[in-house]
Amino acid sequence: MMEAAPVATTYPFYAMDTGLRGPDVPSLEKKVALLAKLGFAGIGWTWNPSEAEPLLKLLEQYKLQLWAVYLAPFMEDAPDKALLAYISSLKSRPTRIELALRSKKYKPSDPEGDSIALQYATHYVEQAKDSGPVISFYPHRSFWLEKVEDGLRLASKANLSTLGTHFNLVHWRWQNGSDEKKILETGKKHIFCITINGMKDAAIVSLEQGNYDVASFLNSVQKSGWTGPIGLQSYSVQGNSED
Repeated sequence: MMEAAPVATTYPFYAMDTGLRGPDVPSLEKKVALLAKLGFAGIGWTWNPSEAEPLLKLLEQYKLQLWAVYLAPFMEDAPDKALLAYISSLKSRPTRIELALRSKKYKPSDPEGDSIALQYATHYVEQAKDSGPVISFYPHRSFWLEKVEDGLRLASKANLSTLGTHFNLVHWRWQNGSDEKKILETGKKHIFCITINGMKDAAIVSLEQGNYDVASFLNSVQKSGWTGPIGLQSYSVQGNSED
């Protein structure tokens, strides 16, 4: 994992825990300590009830933030009761609950599932209310909520300041995304977070090894006037996490 460098003063730069799975960080504390060492603003974390309270204590110890809690539920199921209860611990934090929605009934991007998706998300929105965290849809290849356009469609329908979408660079590229300027211009009101990664063709690699022009993408982000947190996605990158 590369050392953090501020993209801009308005863009807190954090790391997703998908890049913290190397042999050099076998414990939760070592993961958080590495983020602090490298200068990241905090972590995007995959929901794990057994780590929930220890993580908050470690983040406070190292003066870092919990930027995201990620989960991939089926939207036809009941919401996660443990996560609903945990939301009260996140009051006044800059955390997003990221919902990578799957479906037992609908194919990817089928708008017929919108009402069920919004109903599911509403459970978390109501629990968080106006004190934080906020809720964002997380587009994921092959899931029902597959494209950033799906997240924008849902957020636009809901029209709530506390419900938006995530713009994940790699999942957007995997869906043949090619015009980030258009998405940023039309949807920046509803985009709560952007995550970046190195890409070598279709593979996720470290930023310095990719052949996709991430700097140009970030330049488009900056020119659009969008502000918010930017995360580093390092899923499946092999080797030590620090590297």
